[in-house]
Amino acid sequence: MQNEIKLSTDKYVDTEILVIGSEGAGSTCAIEACDRGASVIIVTKGRIGRSGATVTGDSDHDVDSRSLHQLFPWLKGTDPNDSKKQFFEDMVKGGKYLNNQKMVEAHVEDAPKAIMKLFDWGLTFGPTVIKTSGHSYPRGVTSCGTKYTPLFRKQVEKRGIPVIEDTMITDLLINDARVVGAIGLNMRSGEVMVFRAKIVVLATGGEMRIYPIITAPEELTGDGMAMAYRAGAELADMEFPMFLPGTFTTPPALLGVDVPFLYSTAGMVFGWMLNNVGERFMARWAPDTLEHSTRDICSVAMYKEVLEGRGSPTGGIYVSLKHLPDNLIDQIHKHALIGSKYGGFDMEEWFPSEELKTKAMEAIPGRHFFNGGIRINEHCETSVPGLFACGETTAGVHGGNRLSGNAFTEMVTWGFRAGRFAAAAVKNTPTPDIDDKSLAQLRKKIFQPLKRQEGESAIELRKQIQRIAWEGVGIIRTEKSLKEAIKEIEQLRRIAMTLSCSSKDRVYNREWMEALQIENMLLCLEITARAALLRTESRAAHFREDYPKTDYKHWTKNIIVKNIAGKMTFQVEPIKITTLLPPDKIVEYGVVD
Repeated sequence: MQNEIKLSTDKYVDTEILVIGSEGAGSTCAIEACDRGASVIIVTKGRIGRSGATVTGDSDHDVDSRSLHQLFPWLKGTDPNDSKKQFFEDMVKGGKYLNNQKMVEAHVEDAPKAIMKLFDWGLTFGPTVIKTSGHSYPRGVTSCGTKYTPLFRKQVEKRGIPVIEDTMITDLLINDARVVGAIGLNMRSGEVMVFRAKIVVLATGGEMRIYPIITAPEELTGDGMAMAYRAGAELADMEFPMFLPGTFTTPPALLGVDVPFLYSTAGMVFGWMLNNVGERFMARWAPDTLEHSTRDICSVAMYKEVLEGRGSPTGGIYVSLKHLPDNLIDQIHKHALIGSKYGGFDMEEWFPSEELKTKAMEAIPGRHFFNGGIRINEHCETSVPGLFACGETTAGVHGGNRLSGNAFTEMVTWGFRAGRFAAAAVKNTPTPDIDDKSLAQLRKKIFQPLKRQEGESAIELRKQIQRIAWEGVGIIRTEKSLKEAIKEIEQLRRIAMTLSCSSKDRVYNREWMEALQIENMLLCLEITARAALLRTESRAAHFREDYPKTDYKHWTKNIIVKNIAGKMTFQVEPIKITTLLPPDKIVEYGVVD
């Protein structure tokens, strides 16, 4: 969808609010800002409703059970004994006390209003609320991303909000230490587009594609975090990428599909995770909760089995339902959310129900979500004037680990909040000026890979990035692996300066976009590796094999990184506490508070 836009001059597209990212967080932000009287343009790397992580999302959307009971009395499984306060406590404990508690308070307070708005737009969800690991009560209304995205697109179209598709924003524009717009490449035309805006909102999602096995779409390469960093914004909690236990290891068409997770650790089915000698190995990590432990614990345990030679032939572990009665397996396999029609294609073709009665699935953790990102406050403001952010590209809500179902909640709750506060901010913001000298440099940077006659391939460099991420900055880390990864990343950053496109076509040149993404991928991976090296403990989604304990006494702090005069600078800061004090002790990794 490419609504007609008008150039305010022969150089710029003008708007009050520029939203970069078109899906859950981006669309809700744009809709809310528009409803509050602001002029808005959305620009997206892909196509609205068909890109980003929202469309691939599945399962639950969290709201405290008491509010669900009051809003939707027809829902089964709600518990009025739950409260926003208890939801808040579960989130902070699940994040291992690294959350910004002001943001968590805003999150649990706004979540019921946000889902009610979606319901009014026509969102449908399953009749039963589910309870997943980390939650004290059932809070998850079941739905999927393919139900959300058409609603967002319809509401955007209804308001006539312009959407510029197939356009990769490469950098933010800065003038007088303020963000004043953005520059990017329109793949349809092969031309550079420049946007001037009073407020820019980043809603660009995570950086999952840095890793080789992912549950998310390919366009998530950390663009928003990297752009924010280059613009001088602070990033936080970058050492906490989340892995989902687990995804199929084979065939290649199903790599990253998370059915094994739904059949074991998600809490929907009581499948067993086994190593290659038939041991139910989670008993060594979490004897009380076993497979229904939090995703960080399960991922580490799974990968440890693989590294120590107790894995499956394709490099994973086994998920078995064989202990269940045959007729129950048939019923599970027919379930709309977790069964044979999962993900929009027929699982019966790949793993028939009859095989589930006799064979185990092979599974491996996959990169699923990013807990860290751009540091914002409860008003979605970054540390740079004129720049807001929302959704998965931000830090603060989840701390070190996200509870199941809170991704959907975050994207809409914080999308609406960003739109509200951005619309308020434009009222007192004059139309900015753009620094033409800086603009010329950024325009030149976009065309460099296309103009070089010889150089390195972005495709090959991406493969090396993914190898380094998986082996050195993956599920299990050590000082040695992290230092080796950082050394390799530094070498690749020098090579990235020589990237060249074999095709010199400008229209829909996928290789060109790949080359532009490499800088962002390397930057995010380096920050993750350096933050992980700095945090000498294991906590939540960060596991250091050489520091296997959680050190609440010394490390209940956020690691902040900022670009200061071109130098990557880290600092450690106290957490933001409102009501829930962290423990003051050192415990075994994975101990439930």
